[in-house]
Amino acid sequence: MIAGLKLTITGEEVRALLQHRAQQHLIRAECWRHERDKSSEHQGEDAFVCSEEMCDNEAERHEWRADVLEFIRDHVDPREAYQLGEADLIFGELLPEKPAWLEQQEFEEHTSVGFNLGQLTKRLGSSWPMHLAPAETAPEDAQP
Repeated sequence: MIAGLKLTITGEEVRALLQHRAQQHLIRAECWRHERDKSSEHQGEDAFVCSEEMCDNEAERHEWRADVLEFIRDHVDPREAYQLGEADLIFGELLPEKPAWLEQQEFEEHTSVGFNLGQLTKRLGSSWPMHLAPAETAPEDAQP
Protein backbone atom coordinates (compact mmCIF):
# COMPACT_ATOMS: atom_id res chain seq x y z
CA MET A 1 0.00 0.00 0.00
CA ILE A 2 1.28 3.50 -0.89
CA ALA A 3 0.69 6.36 1.54
CA GLY A 4 -0.40 9.46 -0.34
CA LEU A 5 -0.78 10.08 -4.02
CA LYS A 6 2.26 9.08 -6.04
CA LEU A 7 2.40 9.07 -9.82
CA THR A 8 4.45 6.41 -11.55
CA ILE A 9 6.17 7.86 -14.59
CA THR A 10 8.88 6.32 -16.72
CA GLY A 11 12.27 7.95 -16.71
CA GLU A 12 11.95 8.49 -20.44
CA GLU A 13 8.71 10.42 -19.95
CA VAL A 14 10.20 12.46 -17.06
CA ARG A 15 13.15 13.38 -19.26
CA ALA A 16 10.84 14.45 -22.12
CA LEU A 17 8.69 16.58 -19.79
CA LEU A 18 11.77 18.23 -18.27
CA GLN A 19 13.22 18.95 -21.71
CA HIS A 20 9.93 20.48 -22.89
CA ARG A 21 9.69 22.73 -19.83
CA ALA A 22 13.35 23.78 -20.14
CA GLN A 23 12.69 24.78 -23.77
CA GLN A 24 9.71 26.86 -22.63
CA HIS A 25 11.95 28.71 -20.18
CA LEU A 26 14.50 29.42 -22.92
CA ILE A 27 11.71 30.80 -25.13
CA ARG A 28 10.53 33.02 -22.26
CA ALA A 29 14.09 34.26 -21.70
CA GLU A 30 14.26 35.26 -25.36
CA CYS A 31 10.87 37.02 -25.05
CA TRP A 32 12.20 39.07 -22.12
CA ARG A 33 15.26 40.07 -24.16
CA HIS A 34 12.98 41.07 -27.00
CA GLU A 35 10.83 43.08 -24.56
CA ARG A 36 13.96 44.86 -23.30
CA ASP A 37 14.97 45.80 -26.84
CA LYS A 38 11.41 46.81 -27.76
CA SER A 39 11.04 48.94 -24.63
CA SER A 40 14.18 50.91 -25.35
CA GLU A 41 13.10 51.55 -28.97
CA HIS A 42 9.40 52.35 -28.45
CA GLN A 43 9.03 54.60 -25.46
CA GLY A 44 5.80 56.36 -26.39
CA GLU A 45 3.30 57.71 -23.89
CA ASP A 46 0.93 54.75 -24.25
CA ALA A 47 3.60 52.05 -24.31
CA PHE A 48 4.16 49.80 -21.34
CA VAL A 49 7.87 49.99 -20.67
CA CYS A 50 9.83 47.47 -18.61
CA SER A 51 13.15 48.54 -17.23
CA GLU A 52 16.16 46.97 -18.87
CA GLU A 53 17.19 45.60 -15.49
CA MET A 54 13.82 43.93 -14.95
CA CYS A 55 13.91 42.37 -18.43
CA ASP A 56 17.49 41.18 -17.94
CA ASN A 57 16.66 39.72 -14.53
CA GLU A 58 13.63 37.85 -15.87
CA ALA A 59 15.61 36.52 -18.83
CA GLU A 60 18.37 35.35 -16.47
CA ARG A 61 15.81 33.74 -14.13
CA HIS A 62 14.30 31.74 -17.00
CA GLU A 63 17.73 30.69 -18.27
CA TRP A 64 18.69 29.55 -14.76
CA ARG A 65 15.46 27.56 -14.43
CA ALA A 66 16.13 25.91 -17.80
CA ASP A 67 19.62 24.98 -16.57
CA VAL A 68 18.15 23.47 -13.38
CA LEU A 69 15.62 21.39 -15.32
CA GLU A 70 18.26 20.21 -17.78
CA PHE A 71 20.53 19.23 -14.88
CA ILE A 72 17.72 17.15 -13.37
CA ARG A 73 16.91 15.65 -16.78
CA ASP A 74 20.52 14.58 -17.24
CA HIS A 75 20.38 12.66 -13.94
CA VAL A 76 17.12 10.79 -14.60
CA ASP A 77 17.62 7.22 -15.78
CA PRO A 78 15.31 6.68 -18.79
CA ARG A 79 15.15 2.92 -18.07
CA GLU A 80 13.70 3.36 -14.57
CA ALA A 81 10.20 4.14 -13.32
CA TYR A 82 9.81 6.99 -10.83
CA GLN A 83 7.13 7.46 -8.20
CA LEU A 84 6.64 11.18 -7.87
CA GLY A 85 4.71 13.06 -5.23
CA GLU A 86 3.33 16.58 -5.35
CA ALA A 87 6.61 18.23 -4.32
CA ASP A 88 8.50 16.35 -7.05
CA LEU A 89 5.94 17.32 -9.67
CA ILE A 90 6.02 20.99 -8.66
CA PHE A 91 9.82 21.18 -8.36
CA GLY A 92 10.32 19.59 -11.76
CA GLU A 93 7.47 21.62 -13.29
CA LEU A 94 6.00 18.37 -14.55
CA LEU A 95 2.34 19.33 -14.11
CA PRO A 96 0.49 21.12 -16.91
CA GLU A 97 0.90 24.89 -16.72
CA LYS A 98 -1.82 26.94 -15.09
CA PRO A 99 -3.82 29.19 -17.41
CA ALA A 100 -2.41 32.74 -17.43
CA TRP A 101 -5.54 34.21 -15.85
CA LEU A 102 -5.29 31.79 -12.90
CA GLU A 103 -1.59 32.50 -12.43
CA GLN A 104 -2.36 36.25 -12.41
CA GLN A 105 -5.21 35.82 -9.95
CA GLU A 106 -3.04 33.81 -7.53
CA PHE A 107 -0.23 36.38 -7.86
CA GLU A 108 -2.63 39.22 -7.07
CA GLU A 109 -4.08 37.35 -4.08
CA HIS A 110 -0.60 36.59 -2.74
CA THR A 111 0.71 40.14 -3.14
CA SER A 112 -2.55 41.63 -1.87
CA VAL A 113 -2.27 39.68 1.39
CA GLY A 114 1.32 40.83 1.88
CA PHE A 115 0.51 44.43 0.98
CA ASN A 116 -2.53 44.53 3.28
CA LEU A 117 -0.55 42.96 6.12
CA GLY A 118 2.13 45.64 5.70
CA GLN A 119 -0.49 48.39 5.77
CA LEU A 120 -2.10 46.89 8.88
CA THR A 121 1.28 46.67 10.61
CA LYS A 122 1.95 50.34 9.86
CA ARG A 123 -1.46 51.36 11.19
CA LEU A 124 -1.02 49.31 14.36
CA GLY A 125 2.45 50.75 14.91
CA SER A 126 1.14 54.30 14.66
CA SER A 127 -1.71 53.63 17.10
CA TRP A 128 0.45 52.37 20.01
CA PRO A 129 0.48 54.62 23.07
CA MET A 130 3.83 56.43 23.13
CA HIS A 131 5.13 54.64 26.24
CA LEU A 132 4.23 51.17 24.81
CA ALA A 133 5.41 51.70 21.24
CA PRO A 134 8.14 49.36 19.98
CA ALA A 135 11.57 51.01 19.91
CA GLU A 136 11.65 51.42 16.10
CA THR A 137 8.30 53.28 16.02
CA ALA A 138 8.62 55.39 19.19
CA PRO A 139 9.84 58.95 18.81
CA GLU A 140 13.35 59.46 20.21
CA ASP A 141 12.25 61.97 22.84
CA ALA A 142 9.33 59.89 24.21
CA GLN A 143 9.58 59.07 27.94
CA PRO A 144 8.01 55.90 29.46
